[in-house]
Amino acid sequence: MNLDPLSLYLHIPFCRHRCAYCDFNTYTSLGDLQSEYADALSREVRQVGELAEAVYGGQRPSHTLFFGGGTPSLMAPADLGRILAAARAAFPWTPNVEITMEANPGTVDKAYLTAVHNLGINRISFGVQSAIPGELALLEREHDFATAVSAIHTARSVGLHNLSLDLIYGLPGQTLQSWQQSLQAALALQPPHLSLYCLTIEPGTPMMRWLENGRIPLPDPDLAADQYQLACDLLAAQGFRHYEISNWAQPGYECEHNLTYWRNREYLGLGAGAHGYAHNVRYHIVKQPRVYVRRMTESTPQTFPLSAAVAGSHPVDEVEAISDTLITQLRLLQEGLDLAAFAARFGRTLDDVHGETLTQLESWGMLEKSNGRLRLTPKSYFLSNQVFYRLSS
Repeated sequence: MNLDPLSLYLHIPFCRHRCAYCDFNTYTSLGDLQSEYADALSREVRQVGELAEAVYGGQRPSHTLFFGGGTPSLMAPADLGRILAAARAAFPWTPNVEITMEANPGTVDKAYLTAVHNLGINRISFGVQSAIPGELALLEREHDFATAVSAIHTARSVGLHNLSLDLIYGLPGQTLQSWQQSLQAALALQPPHLSLYCLTIEPGTPMMRWLENGRIPLPDPDLAADQYQLACDLLAAQGFRHYEISNWAQPGYECEHNLTYWRNREYLGLGAGAHGYAHNVRYHIVKQPRVYVRRMTESTPQTFPLSAAVAGSHPVDEVEAISDTLITQLRLLQEGLDLAAFAARFGRTLDDVHGETLTQLESWGMLEKSNGRLRLTPKSYFLSNQVFYRLSS
């Protein structure tokens, strides 16, 4: 029996310090819970694996695993090893499985990176964010750029060559010149993958309070657009493929796990606060880690993909499925949306569903059709949310 492989997202909610812009499900005072949490996450993996076997009559393999957070690199290798062993037993790994771990540069050394690489982790995503000291201070990052450089060199020295670096633009007070400096400093390290994110100041974060009390200025969206275009130009000149709105890769180094999301394929979200989509169901897990551990100890599961820790779920109807398909696949700038596959899945062409809106967006030069696919135009990369809004309304 050949069952389609899944992707597994594994959430690690622990941090040493919560950065000023962060609104992720992270906690800075629960370090003593890490081992117990690893046991609970291993239990959830096994539980969902058993539910999958009951539904599909066999084990579904996994082709990507992604430790996100939080700061996964705070977890002891032994704890990560138990989680990975459970994942491999419940969802057997494909031969070329991609296993990513997010890491903060100041949390790893050679011994640690060697240990996690020996566990099977073969891709590291470093949260570098900036090469400028003042910008790192504004973001309340704990590392400096020299620490990031050292972490990258150390990762390569132990055999971890599949590296991604995160950088942030659109910061209050950031200039086009300082952004270029960060980009060039990152490119000098020759990473095979870069993720570049425009800052969003989220409610409830320290940065939002600073904005409200006048400590920082409102970011300039026009400057952010110029910074994005500068990145597009610089990275193209260095041979990077701009394969997703915020992601660039050297050929062969695209993130397979994130491609699962952008192709709107199935993935399991496991761990406190994780979200998942499988078996035509979207769901989310309880956020608080202690509640999560208790639920995984005391509660009973539902049916695949819903573990005992699920806080809410709903079946995906056709309207949501169409919207999800458009918004995710159009993020893939080279692939775009396969129009024939869309019609085959939904029994209607995209013109049947959004004909007038499509015509308008094409006339504005924001969408284009070619070779049976619909794609964003370069003009609309930075304005993609405007396109998505019109196609989801």
